[in-house]
Amino acid sequence: MKTGMDTRRGFSKLLQAREYRKAAKSAFYAAKTASDRGRDDAYFAGQQPDTSSVPEMRDHDHVTGVALSLCRIYLSCKDAFPTPQMKGSWEATVWHEACVKTGSNLELFMPFELFADSNMKLFTDTKKQIMHVVEAQYGFDTSHAPDSISRNASLAQALLSDMAFIYRESNPGGGRHHPYRHPGLQKAINITWFRDKDADGVTYHEHFSPVSIPAIAFILAVVECCIDEWTDGTRKETEWDENRCKTVYQSHISSLNDFREHGINQGADLLEHIRCDLLKDARKHAGVPPVPVTELGRFSRDALDAAHQEDLPAYADQGLPVPEIHIVSDDSDE
Repeated sequence: MKTGMDTRRGFSKLLQAREYRKAAKSAFYAAKTASDRGRDDAYFAGQQPDTSSVPEMRDHDHVTGVALSLCRIYLSCKDAFPTPQMKGSWEATVWHEACVKTGSNLELFMPFELFADSNMKLFTDTKKQIMHVVEAQYGFDTSHAPDSISRNASLAQALLSDMAFIYRESNPGGGRHHPYRHPGLQKAINITWFRDKDADGVTYHEHFSPVSIPAIAFILAVVECCIDEWTDGTRKETEWDENRCKTVYQSHISSLNDFREHGINQGADLLEHIRCDLLKDARKHAGVPPVPVTELGRFSRDALDAAHQEDLPAYADQGLPVPEIHIVSDDSDE
């Protein structure tokens, strides 16, 4: 097996050879006709350096591309705001997983950190992907008519009040029902990770078995940011800083864990079923068959009780057994 020093020397040799060929071709092209250039291209193509002793650059590029995709998955599904220690640990794990995926055996040698400044870029990119989903699913109007602007502002404020936007049903004075069942959450997950058969959620399905609590929290934080852009009645591009994103994200993590713990204490982990349902519908959207699931907020106590009392009868109505308790490790730092 090649050492790290051999790999570095090999890449240095390959890059130097490429720079030489590039400079030489530029000099030749300055005084050549089209036919001459065709002949010269054939000549230079035959002057490839001997790189049999080092990994092919294209192999390294392929592994790097897979590794960067896995970085997005780790941030989305494990922790969107990892500590520097976590990032360092993840880099080796991600590189190894990328090598396994590509059938390669390359040592980690990167001119940059895999996770450098990637969490906020991921947040921004995801917001761009789902902002129109939020607009449509929550009923915002792009009209500049005064009554539409007024309605949008009121709607945004109502949705942001006590996390109303996570509920399937949320009516002023009419109560809130079925948390984490709003179709906007499902559609945002579909667009982000299950757009088609080649999407990350399908390619790296082992990280979505089922949709993890950090992944749901990440999407909810982005949805909340999208709604926040409508608080003045017309959508205004807003860039949240990392501290605000992290605060909102961690709040959703806490709320989801509260919901799960309350369900387990009542004898039914309803959040597990929500997570499995999100995965099932997402894979259906991508056009791929379901896969076996390998693993199983800040609410008031009354809200938690009400949510579980609403959903439990639904299982009996459909002839389904009441979910059993399955306490499974869901450590996002792994």
